Amino acid sequence: MARTYSAQAIVLKRTNLGEADRLITLLSKYKGKLTAIAKGIRKVASRKAPNLELLNHVKVYLAQGKTFDVITEAEAIETYKNLKADLSRVGFGFYLAEVTNEFLADGQGGREGFDLLRDALRLVNQESDPAKVKLYVRAFEIKFLVSLGFKPELNRCTKCGRELTPHGNYFIPEFGGVVHGSCKTNNLLAQPISRDALVSLRFLQKENWQKIQRLVVSQGLNKELERSLKFYLEYLLEKEIKSSGFINKVAAFIEKQRGKLYT
Repeated sequence: MARTYSAQAIVLKRTNLGEADRLITLLSKYKGKLTAIAKGIRKVASRKAPNLELLNHVKVYLAQGKTFDVITEAEAIETYKNLKADLSRVGFGFYLAEVTNEFLADGQGGREGFDLLRDALRLVNQESDPAKVKLYVRAFEIKFLVSLGFKPELNRCTKCGRELTPHGNYFIPEFGGVVHGSCKTNNLLAQPISRDALVSLRFLQKENWQKIQRLVVSQGLNKELERSLKFYLEYLLEKEIKSSGFINKVAAFIEKQRGKLYT
């Protein structure tokens, strides 16, 4: 008899398999990342399909299989309807799922990764202010990096070890953090980082979600934080994060539509 078990999980990715099945990549609360088969999910009559949508927080029931375990039942716990109803917010949801999936190997993630992703999705789901949404995504990025052992050094120069000064610093992914201007030499990956960005990154890395919700940053600072963290994430992954392109296209479309309203 096949061994069965249940798991709380968040749906990270879905891949078509054959004519009616899908491989579902999940971040489970206690088993980490895993991939399982949902048989017949692409059939119109499938009862599992609505519950196994991308980003859903679900309870799944699985039976052990030879190559992949099989999802026998699925119950939705949270579906983040507000997030999915907003074109810009759903892009950030896809981004969070992609970053999580790309960095984790099977079995990695566990409770810390699960809780972090779930909390970020909840905040994005309930927040309508685009600036706040972006801030929550930045907080997820840096906290996720810390959980994986890729904590960027933001207090001391990663080259000479001296305490960083307020100004004249550079973020260099190759060195795992920030360096003094005098230590950057001719590194082509050196990216200037402002005092405000450095202070904000330290805050996002250290503080809990409740305090982060009260933080207010300017549009310019938000863009700088995005640039620095995306730069570091893509350096570590050695490839571009695809969903960031979708986010940019949506932002450009929304800006274009706003322009039409005032012409």
